[in-house]
Amino acid sequence: MAYLEYTEPNVCIGENLTTDEAGALRLQPWSVPRVVVDVRALAAGDGKVYSTTALPGKLLINQKVNWRNDSPLEQMLLIRVIRASRSIIVSNPNAIQFRDRWTYAVDAEPTVPVSTGPFNGQQGASLDLSSNSVAEPNPGVLWTWSPTTSVDEWWGPLEPGALFNMWYRCYVWTPPPWSDNANRNQPLHDARANWARIQIWAMPSQGELVSG
Repeated sequence: MAYLEYTEPNVCIGENLTTDEAGALRLQPWSVPRVVVDVRALAAGDGKVYSTTALPGKLLINQKVNWRNDSPLEQMLLIRVIRASRSIIVSNPNAIQFRDRWTYAVDAEPTVPVSTGPFNGQQGASLDLSSNSVAEPNPGVLWTWSPTTSVDEWWGPLEPGALFNMWYRCYVWTPPPWSDNANRNQPLHDARANWARIQIWAMPSQGELVSG
């Protein structure tokens, strides 16, 4: 009678795979796109606007987030900033503008994201209806609303075990010149950024080792 030696099968797997206690093949958490940061930062200074003609202006939103790469592989990051619906009320002849900026660093503190120079986004409103014969601004008020917007930025790759730090800020300022007797001495100025939602997505990469 012929004797056939039986060998237990052994499956080789990569770094994006694993097995459970029963030996069934499973995906590692980092093998698929995943949201690793999801924070909604509320504006702390919404409301009435006064003359703020020096950049960066009045700070409305200030938020820090971070994530450490918990996988054995490099991960590309998708930074997503979702800006809430924003509103501005401005009187003739003035202007109001939002500016935001974010900075990031690995295993270090990011630089302060001031918007005096470079910035990531801006939105504003202004009204110019001239003035009367005695140099008073003519009456006029502009109400503006903008829808929710989103912007994506790719960054990476982030090395295994490295810590990604991000710092987001949103400001409001009043580009000069500024008139204190706007809207014929009945000034009405208001700005509301509401909130900003900050997401970071970690994207999978191909494994480099096979074991088993």
